[in-house]
Amino acid sequence: MATMRAVVYEKPFKVSVQRVQRPAIVHPDDVIVKVTTTCICGSDLHMYEGRVAAQTGIIFGHENMGIVDEVGNAVTLLNKGDRVVMPFNVACGRCLNCEEGKSAFCTHVNPGYVGG
Repeated sequence: MATMRAVVYEKPFKVSVQRVQRPAIVHPDDVIVKVTTTCICGSDLHMYEGRVAAQTGIIFGHENMGIVDEVGNAVTLLNKGDRVVMPFNVACGRCLNCEEGKSAFCTHVNPGYVGG
């Protein structure tokens, strides 16, 4: 099993750097990025401080930059070795809202939940 390091939530005001299982390509649109730089977002702070529920074991640092390490067979806009920046919102890039530059309102990422 391949592993990587990650900041893992344990309980309010306690996180640690742990070895966790490296992700794998599951869906044809998946991309695996080797993170080179990340930060802790305000939403991470809410969990860290215990102001919102957080499941033990969640990995923090969802705003990051890195290098594409692996792509699913349906990925056409990225290649291994590309440098990428990933903001807080997740979007498909192909629905009408994404095509119009309104990726915060992606309709495909989490159907029924505007904003993903």
